[in-house]
Amino acid sequence: MKNCWNILSDRAQSSANDAQAAVVQARARVAQLEASRAHIAKLRLDYVDRYNAAQKEAHMIADNLAYRQFLEHLQGLADRVQGQLGTAQHELEQAKTAWALAQREHAKMESMVERDARNLAQAKAKREQKQIDAAGITLFNLR
Repeated sequence: MKNCWNILSDRAQSSANDAQAAVVQARARVAQLEASRAHIAKLRLDYVDRYNAAQKEAHMIADNLAYRQFLEHLQGLADRVQGQLGTAQHELEQAKTAWALAQREHAKMESMVERDARNLAQAKAKREQKQIDAAGITLFNLR
């Protein structure tokens, strides 16, 4: 039989599951952005190596400008990814906090379910004891 505490416990469990899914999703976003940042850094290093190699050979000024423009573009991308990463890490912390709160709420509801079951068992035992006592008194009075 489902009582209100069981229903509230189920809802709290559902909220905790949703919060956990949000944490997983936020972690994936952070990991994706960190991978993007590492990829951009790798591209930048590769391009700097190419730029340095081109400096040793005969080249045109337009080549220098193109290299520098691309490096600036990569730096802009890196800055944007870094900003998004900061936001994603903040969202991850918020999701972790929400998950912890949801787990705590679920634990509260579970303790209420257990307390309710214990109270029901005590009430049943008390009722049965009263019936046994009443039957004993009736038997005693019949003698």
